[in-house]
Amino acid sequence: MELRRPVSELKLPVHSSLTIVIKVGTSSVLRAEVGSFNLTNLASICETVRDLHHAGHRVVVVSSGSQGVGCKRLGLPAKPTALAQKQACAAVGQVHLMRFYDDFFSALGVPCAQVLLTQDNLGIRSQYLNARNTFEELFNYGTVPVVNENDTVAVEQLRIGDNDTLSAQVATLVQADWLFLLTDVAALYTANPSTDPSATPIHEVADIAALQVDTSTSGTQWGTGGMSTKLTAGRIATAAGCHMGICLASEPQRIREMLRGERSCGTVFLPLPHAARGRRRWILSVPVNGAVWMDSGAITAIAQRRKSLFAAGIVKVVGAFSVHDAISVCDAGGHEIGRALANYSHVDVAKVKGLSSREFEEALGYLGSPEIAHRDNICLLTRPVSRVSSSAEMAPTAANLAAALAERRDSAAAVFERRDS
Repeated sequence: MELRRPVSELKLPVHSSLTIVIKVGTSSVLRAEVGSFNLTNLASICETVRDLHHAGHRVVVVSSGSQGVGCKRLGLPAKPTALAQKQACAAVGQVHLMRFYDDFFSALGVPCAQVLLTQDNLGIRSQYLNARNTFEELFNYGTVPVVNENDTVAVEQLRIGDNDTLSAQVATLVQADWLFLLTDVAALYTANPSTDPSATPIHEVADIAALQVDTSTSGTQWGTGGMSTKLTAGRIATAAGCHMGICLASEPQRIREMLRGERSCGTVFLPLPHAARGRRRWILSVPVNGAVWMDSGAITAIAQRRKSLFAAGIVKVVGAFSVHDAISVCDAGGHEIGRALANYSHVDVAKVKGLSSREFEEALGYLGSPEIAHRDNICLLTRPVSRVSSSAEMAPTAANLAAALAERRDSAAAVFERRDS
């Protein structure tokens, strides 16, 4: 297979670089129908990464496929369900997956590095900061980090689970400007295009919470993702101030087109106007262990007035979580609006839900924090709704919305054009 020579005219000063995370799914790495590597896809993706790298951009690849590759190497007809068997397959597959990445990047003159992460690396702040420093040094050395979850040591309860979410957490960790999810679907559609002929692509998303789409499609037999996990990744990435794009893995050159402002070749999710910083940015990277559902009054207080999360507004507790674990903050319908660090376990939250903090001591047998989660430990995943004085102010015209979107799109494209000229 012939690989193109480096594109010298793309080189740019380091100070004008973007940080770009590219997630490669299992279906992009494997040809499931014949049980082999999709070398054409992998070579094209590596060439695109090389082009971006030579343009002065800092690039991270988050690659799925270790379990699927391991299954193929071991001759298994399907992915096993037992944890130890899946971990064994990942151990076999990760070696071969990295060998191909190293071969391709070496042929293209780009050094690469393997980074395997666990939930603890992201959820424990000291390890998170250490991981961030490691990425920074890898960038300084001019390498392309290739990231995967460390499946061989993660227990089922402490796994990140899917690499769409992992890629968004990595994008948050490295403070990426863009996250691209390469997949076998050209864009986000209103419905499953393989079963619904009326499905239409959505090329730009300004507010994920306002989306009306069918996310019932799941991953392949070898993968773990699907459209639902991509929307979860979008909520995390956009809350951190990162653009997110979805495009075909078979056409990775679409990444450069989308960076220039083209929207017809995929879907672009626009970042929230007020990106999470510092501790709140880290909270976005902490894997979630449970959820609390809130009534409308509590959601208004948290989302509009940036108040703390109090037990009085909780209507439901979901999952098992401990003190200082990350939890999803959801409305009464179960729609996630934010992430928070819990001051109490799920057992204690269930005891005090609906109560005022004055009643905590009687319900729990001890007096703890008045908040279930302090406002400094809450990060919103949706656009905050401004408090307005009239219904007219609550309904901006379509023309104004279109103008605002066009201005942001043109601004982002102009930045890339300056860096890529």
